[in-house]
Amino acid sequence: MQKEQVDDNKVQTAPAGFHVIYLPFAEDLRKLKYEETPRANEAQIDKAKEVVKKLSFKFRPEDFENPALQAHYRNLEALALDRDAPEEVADLTEPDSEMIDRRAGKILKEFVNLVYPAGYDPEGKPSKKRAAALEATSSKRARAAAGEGATVDVAEHARNGTLSKLTVAVLKEFLKSVGLRTTGKKDELVAAVKEHFGIA
Repeated sequence: MQKEQVDDNKVQTAPAGFHVIYLPFAEDLRKLKYEETPRANEAQIDKAKEVVKKLSFKFRPEDFENPALQAHYRNLEALALDRDAPEEVADLTEPDSEMIDRRAGKILKEFVNLVYPAGYDPEGKPSKKRAAALEATSSKRARAAAGEGATVDVAEHARNGTLSKLTVAVLKEFLKSVGLRTTGKKDELVAAVKEHFGIA
């Protein structure tokens, strides 16, 4: 058993007791396919460090008032003083675009030129070819989630106790086909299927 740990000031840093480590269930074990993604080169990393350095500042909590709380105070003040409307509250937590542009505008543009290809427009619409490809991919994923093209024996999964391995889309499709409610979380859908087949 772990002993209590304290610092030099006798303040507890770790309590006595056991460390509980949760072991995964069978459903938590799955193989993930990671897509190849480009990695940043040294020039891009160095430029990113410059951006961070330019925008770093000494944070002091007293410099930033809670905008929601300040708005509440303004409303109380307006109500107490019988004003038509409360005073406007300046949200100091919002980024100051002008300040950012003054301090790091040039470096940010250099960073964008290093990272993004020539002519890249982050707010532009994708080309027709790319839009069609995205739509096809989305449709393919939707069909796969719904189990299109594959026959799923829900009754067999229910008997084997493997309903949790089915996707939410498949469970909802089955419940809809037998006229049962299809709303709720996955656990609720699994319970509804079990109840339908009379499985405790």
